[in-house]
Amino acid sequence: MNDYDIIVVGASTTGSWFAAEMAKRGHTVLVLEKEEKDRVSRSYDIFHMGKEDMEHFGLPIPQEGDEAYGFCFSSGRNYSPYGHYPKGGVNHVIGMHKHAYIMKMNAEAEVQGAEILYGAPFHDFVRDEKGNITGVTYTHSGELRRANCRLVADCSGIPSAARRKLPDTAYVENFPLTQKDIFYVVLYYVTYEDEKVDPMALHGSFMQYKAWSAPSGDSHGAILGVGANFSYDYAEKIFRDFRKNIPWPKYRVDKVEKGMTPYHRGLYSFVDNGFIAMGDAACLTKPTCGEGCTSALYQAEIAVDVISGLLKKGETLTRENMWIINRRYMEVQGKSFDSLRPILIGAVNFNYDEAEYLFSKNIIFSSSILGNMDGSSFTAAEGAKTVSGIIGGMIRGKLRPAPVKKLLQGLQQSKAVEALYDDYPETPTGYFQWKKRADALWEEIGTMADACQRDDDRV
Repeated sequence: MNDYDIIVVGASTTGSWFAAEMAKRGHTVLVLEKEEKDRVSRSYDIFHMGKEDMEHFGLPIPQEGDEAYGFCFSSGRNYSPYGHYPKGGVNHVIGMHKHAYIMKMNAEAEVQGAEILYGAPFHDFVRDEKGNITGVTYTHSGELRRANCRLVADCSGIPSAARRKLPDTAYVENFPLTQKDIFYVVLYYVTYEDEKVDPMALHGSFMQYKAWSAPSGDSHGAILGVGANFSYDYAEKIFRDFRKNIPWPKYRVDKVEKGMTPYHRGLYSFVDNGFIAMGDAACLTKPTCGEGCTSALYQAEIAVDVISGLLKKGETLTRENMWIINRRYMEVQGKSFDSLRPILIGAVNFNYDEAEYLFSKNIIFSSSILGNMDGSSFTAAEGAKTVSGIIGGMIRGKLRPAPVKKLLQGLQQSKAVEALYDDYPETPTGYFQWKKRADALWEEIGTMADACQRDDDRV
């Protein structure tokens, strides 16, 4: 059989969940995974998911004794640059072995009826005489093969294997993710020399360094992590700042893992004729931390509902018919995620002493922001409190004018993003005019990497 309703490119979290949900609803699904089965999702060993999110999406929660199970814990708190003023930390989290868990998800997709081909990289789209996508070509067992479908779902992660093949005229953007658009993540698996050290007591995040300490499953160990734009070398430099500024128990490093996650505003449109971008390929990661495993599933959940409904009605999967996915995602998560980015970009311009002051006064680095890691919108009350607080900080000589200016600019830009996304077009008509406005705004906002380039002014 080489005719399918859906062809999914990529068999990690989003791809396997989407495949399982579509197959469960009676649709034929083929998943193409470029890696061989034993190499899927091997960049990290341990990864974390919130228990509430897992329950919401019907994800299997492994129990002790399961190969995928690691441990359970409560999410860590967020600390100032010198390790003070903890905020947030109320969610229950499951630590799991990633490869084993993705294999569990893939097995569930197959139970529901999806077909998965490993060692089968996507090659290109197949199009009809009008240019519409009607299938894909891929490589398997050394042969170039073809399969027909009604929809291609790109869940291939940072490479965006299918999305990058779209023409410049497509409604889905085909830009590559560059060093400025990626967090390079380094994980140090450590064992503390003093057995009296409680790793859970040290569990938390340090936003100014984009660093964290998390359980590893070892009673005397932990995972110390850091993420940064540009390169792993730059991430390791930031980690050295973290270790210099915050006292930490002595430890030995048992192993080091490295990986990447997108850090870029979400795509303006996920859909085009016969195509949808999902997960990391659509840049669906949390603005506060870059995590994307479950945040991406909120878009996938909408997509399952809309696409399955269209297929059952015998409708074609055109951009017009699927446009509601864009609209609903903007309302559920997209606007709140992207409107927070300008504020965070402004906040990282403060040096460590300034950020310490802001933490102490609960300004920007506040419980309502850092304790709500899903990217909820920055409220008017929070904005008023922030403006009042930073003016007071300048008067007391605690804050420099330049980073204050960047933060105030970020607050204004955040409201501009909200207004722009509220005006998102109801249909594809007018999309490119809206996109022109959006491009101009994001050019003005810039990226987190711009602050990294000014790093010498911050330390």
